[in-house]
Amino acid sequence: MHQGTALRGTLPLLLGLLLSACAADELEGDTPTFSNNTPESIPSDIALVNPRNSWLVFKRNSNKGDNKRTKAPKKTSKHGVPGPPGPPGPQGPPGPPAPLALEQEDLLKEFRLRLKEVAVTNGPLEAVGQCQVCEQLPRVDTAFHCRLQNDLTVPRRSLQELQPFSTPPDSEQQFQRGQDFNRSSGHYTAPVSGFYQLTASLLIEPGDIQRRSAARQRDCVTVSICIESLCHSNMSLAAMSGVGESGGVFSVLVTGTLYLQAGEYVSVFIDNGTGSAVTVQRGALFSGILLGI
Repeated sequence: MHQGTALRGTLPLLLGLLLSACAADELEGDTPTFSNNTPESIPSDIALVNPRNSWLVFKRNSNKGDNKRTKAPKKTSKHGVPGPPGPPGPQGPPGPPAPLALEQEDLLKEFRLRLKEVAVTNGPLEAVGQCQVCEQLPRVDTAFHCRLQNDLTVPRRSLQELQPFSTPPDSEQQFQRGQDFNRSSGHYTAPVSGFYQLTASLLIEPGDIQRRSAARQRDCVTVSICIESLCHSNMSLAAMSGVGESGGVFSVLVTGTLYLQAGEYVSVFIDNGTGSAVTVQRGALFSGILLGI
């Protein structure tokens, strides 16, 4: 009696498992995986529900209906599908042989021959044109390079012109071109109108009073290269230097380019803006050269 009751209780469960296995075989053809739960722990109303089977059904029908993915039609070439490459063509005829390299003597002979042809056609070569700087470099027409002859004392708050200058020694004679620099007055007169590069280099020694007292900020010395002695109205080159706190010798350098008309002269001026006299040491340099017109 008890055996018949147990058999009737397990019969629905066995039928459910058999139906699940048949459905899985029809969908994918795979062997279904059974749960680890014992038959007694699985209720009869959920025996037909299998997550794996549900996932397989969803995966199989995901690209159908409204979710179906359509591929764009491939564009076909108007010339059709390209075929395989053809065989290589026949080799072309050989080209002409390369000319032999001419030696230097042959090139010179050919060049002289061409020059003779030009001379016969257009007349003598001297008439065609001459090179002015082919044989020698252009010569510097005018330049000077002179130094101050003696020490020059400049009083306080005064402007003074540098002069006289000494005759250049033999080692500096090559820097002289022309006789346009007046050593006694310190004036250089431009022989032609053009651009001139001018330079003045001075060593200046402060006075005794300035050595003993501290230098003030407004104490300065200005060195200028002026045209026609008009440093404030005409264009000029200038450099300013303050007096050092130590009261020792200091240097001032002025260099630049000025355009001078023919007949105009330039000279060096020193403006002592300190409270005591200063001394320009001998050997101060004043030089210039014509750059071009």
